[in-house]
Amino acid sequence: MHIFRLTVVLAALSPAMAAAGEYHMISRQSDGTFSSSHRVFDRNGSTLHEIALCGRPYFARAATVAWMNYEAEEGRDVGLEYNGGSGWFRVCEDPDQQVKLADIGVKDDNLTVMRASDAATNKRQRFINIKKAFSSFSNSGRTTPSFHGR
Repeated sequence: MHIFRLTVVLAALSPAMAAAGEYHMISRQSDGTFSSSHRVFDRNGSTLHEIALCGRPYFARAATVAWMNYEAEEGRDVGLEYNGGSGWFRVCEDPDQQVKLADIGVKDDNLTVMRASDAATNKRQRFINIKKAFSSFSNSGRTTPSFHGR
């Protein structure tokens, strides 16, 4: 039971399911403990915006830029960190001072962008949950007998 608790605590202290070779914007409390994170990419994608951090190009969702700035405004330490497979390494300090929503062409404020992202995530999750609920049912292709046919 103690091993299970230790595993849960360790999982809560590091970004969820991060693989070696990934970059994450990580927010930490004043004592250095993990608060939350967003992934930042080194390749472009359909919903990503190019951002420059510490002189290097990266790609991030608008919600990541909004979240990063919000976390810094709330007094948390935000930095870009790299998972090298043997721990996290800070590769860029003060990213909130380097990128704002306006820099990527977004005119909304941080909270509006974060709420819109949360709404989209919740909608996606709702359909995933519905799919899971019906996944245990199978369809053999046969028509089921009706009450009147008996």
